[in-house]
Amino acid sequence: MVTDDFNWLVEHGADVVRDYPGKWIAVCDGKVVGVGETATEAAAKARTVVADEPFILEAVEAEADVIYADL
Repeated sequence: MVTDDFNWLVEHGADVVRDYPGKWIAVCDGKVVGVGETATEAAAKARTVVADEPFILEAVEAEADVIYADL
């Protein structure tokens, strides 16, 4: 579910920034299923992995401060 994937991105933000700086990623079911220089490229790669399943696309900043706190 897309909402779960968004929550996964929030929970794993530091790892995503570390592993995919400056890239676009596609996330489905809590897994990165496509990576590319553009959203179109990441989506095309994701479609080869998850076919018709919904996924979300996220642009990962090359350098980002990721701060999460339990409130």
